[in-house]
Amino acid sequence: MKIGDYTEFGFSYHKNFFKEEELSRIEPILIKFHNFWLEENSEIYLKGALNSHSLTSSKNLNKQEKKILFDFISSNRIINLIEFDSPKFLNTQLFFDPNNLNQNNYWHRDIQYTGISETEQKEVIKTQNVVHFRIPLKKELGIELIPKTHRIWDSNEEYEVRNSLNNRKPNDPLKKGKLIELRRSDLLIFSANMIHRGIYGNDRLSFDIIYCNNNPQILKFRDGNNLPIEFELKEFNNADIF
Repeated sequence: MKIGDYTEFGFSYHKNFFKEEELSRIEPILIKFHNFWLEENSEIYLKGALNSHSLTSSKNLNKQEKKILFDFISSNRIINLIEFDSPKFLNTQLFFDPNNLNQNNYWHRDIQYTGISETEQKEVIKTQNVVHFRIPLKKELGIELIPKTHRIWDSNEEYEVRNSLNNRKPNDPLKKGKLIELRRSDLLIFSANMIHRGIYGNDRLSFDIIYCNNNPQILKFRDGNNLPIEFELKEFNNADIF
């Protein structure tokens, strides 16, 4: 287990982490998936969708393309950056700009959408790890986040903004916000449980790999179809993440 910026602050930024050959190997697969997704989900895209998920179970990717993704997801270079023991692969996502470029972004914690009570959320964030490895395919405006909120609950201001209380809006600026601009080759690791928001623009397209604790309360959200069920696990490095 590595101890670094994620453990203390909830995020870790690695500038120029990826080599071009690493990105060029996965990029055509990601773009292929994205184009099919836009074609098949035009209605929800027009209504404001910002992301897609479950690339590794897509019917639009062939076995070899999925193998390339699984190799990337389980690679030593990535797994060695995870700062907690016994990590598990949870899912993949692509993040892109909304159809309406005037659509507002919003501060949130991913955990607020899981259906558990706020009382439980306050306790869960103290120990639980659900982390995004964000991999931008092009220069983008990035992610704004509130350091240390992966373990600390909202201030009054943060809570009111996140929940649209007392005439505040979820896209209002927050005093402690830290903006991290991203470029192709960068890697941003951040907690899904921390307060954060994506900044739209520049026709962004980012690939997110999500890892988590080996915890049944998290893994109940994992779709078994997203695992390498077509392959023998011995084909992969760090196969225990699956």
